[in-house]
Amino acid sequence: MKFWYAIAFAPMDHMMGIAKTADEVGFEGLNLAHHIVTPETIRSPYPYTDDNTIWWDPAAPFPDPWVLSAALAAVTTRIKFCTSIFILPSQDPFTVAKAVSTAAVISGDRIVLGAGAGWMKEEFDLTGQDFATRGRRMDEMLEVMAKLFSGKMLDHHGEFYDYEPVQMSPVASKPIPIYAGGHSAPALRRAARVDGWFAAGPYTFDESVVALKGLADARAEAGTADDPYECIVGLITPPNLDEFYALEALGATAFTIVPGYYTGDPNPTLAQRQASMEKFAREIIEPASAHRRTA
Repeated sequence: MKFWYAIAFAPMDHMMGIAKTADEVGFEGLNLAHHIVTPETIRSPYPYTDDNTIWWDPAAPFPDPWVLSAALAAVTTRIKFCTSIFILPSQDPFTVAKAVSTAAVISGDRIVLGAGAGWMKEEFDLTGQDFATRGRRMDEMLEVMAKLFSGKMLDHHGEFYDYEPVQMSPVASKPIPIYAGGHSAPALRRAARVDGWFAAGPYTFDESVVALKGLADARAEAGTADDPYECIVGLITPPNLDEFYALEALGATAFTIVPGYYTGDPNPTLAQRQASMEKFAREIIEPASAHRRTA
């Protein structure tokens, strides 16, 4: 059982300190959010609130996750960096592959691409990408990016991308893990075909149970049920070891910790945040590690 720490909306001057503490106390890695902009008017329904409207302040920071990953890798030695999630079809596969690959090389292979199809049409309109075809394009983008990540001279001829042989450099020395986000049936089918599922949510315990069972069915249908697989679940409830163990039995391999649920303050100072991370390590990470060793 592993634990990731979400740094969405954290002040920029907290980032280095958060990363260093996560590296020291035993977190698996940091989760980095992604949006390019927040439009003044958003007509697209936000899928994670009851009234379908966003809850964050448009002034909240959304740093580029690949630039931030490379910077935080320079002050850490162990932790990984996973986007949760990167809105893949809002951009073209070549630009994304170049940024991800460069960050992977700089970080020493500590990058995980957590990708999703996205929900905000307004953002797609700004970048000139078709919102209606985002699911199919994302599937093909993953094919294109796998070729680019190979570092070989390869071509591609598909529905959305058609080009003669090209080669990208630099490329990572190890395959870059790709986790798919989302909880719809198509999203779970997509997740079943890649290296893992990032249940961004965050979800309630009961919602997580339903999603994990759906993912298990999708993996069985895809023939990947016995493949090595990572499954990161984000819970909307405060950390609870019994819930973690129950979801682990259903296939979860890791959990995302959202700071506000543990510090009791949605806008903690850096010192409060670091103290809560140390407390979490003592109360959750260390007992979970001991439980794993004796299981």
